[in-house]
Amino acid sequence: MNGLLRLAGAGMALGGFLFFARMGPIFAILPEDMAFPPETAADLVRLADLAGLRWQLSHAMGLVAVWLFIFGYWAHARALGAAGHKTVGAAAAIIATLAFGGFTIALFVDGFALPSTISTYLAAPSEYGLENVDAVHARALQFFTPATFFMFVAMGVLSSRMLHGFIHSRWLGGLGMFIAVGATSAYLFGIAGENWDNLRIGGSFMMAGFVWHLLIGFSALFGRGIRT
Repeated sequence: MNGLLRLAGAGMALGGFLFFARMGPIFAILPEDMAFPPETAADLVRLADLAGLRWQLSHAMGLVAVWLFIFGYWAHARALGAAGHKTVGAAAAIIATLAFGGFTIALFVDGFALPSTISTYLAAPSEYGLENVDAVHARALQFFTPATFFMFVAMGVLSSRMLHGFIHSRWLGGLGMFIAVGATSAYLFGIAGENWDNLRIGGSFMMAGFVWHLLIGFSALFGRGIRT
């Protein structure tokens, strides 16, 4: 069982790294006069056009990351189930699957359907308006926004087992619970941004969440694993 958990740890650590590294190709070409994320459809068109294949590469890295996270949560569920915590482990894995499944759809739409729409727009801007670009991006956000919320819920459920000392460390459980409660509260009170787009709050919580997953990966890879 520890072997599976260590493999999952390697996957989650890699997933956490990829979620940060995936921004590199985009930030490398981000114009100095453009905010991130782009504030208008015109800015989105401009950025995706400048990025070229970097856009698809960035989103493909994100897709690999979320699949690694799903594997990591189910490996934790199996380890917790074997130690008598089947319900909580399974709940965390199911919620995480919903969350990262939503990320998968959002990343695919924004990473691959959106560039195709932008190409169509650039080929005939007078016939194919920016509203079509906005519509595709909005479709991605329909999955991204709840997916982010449920990611924090999954973090909170898994953190509860750490707080009780059953797996990894109590301090990681405390950190995860703090991030999960803070992020979900910030969203519900409307201060994280409609689509987690308030970078100071929503963006900071998202970055903290992925750092936490990276730390969980290292803990699963190098730590003592499950405690019975």
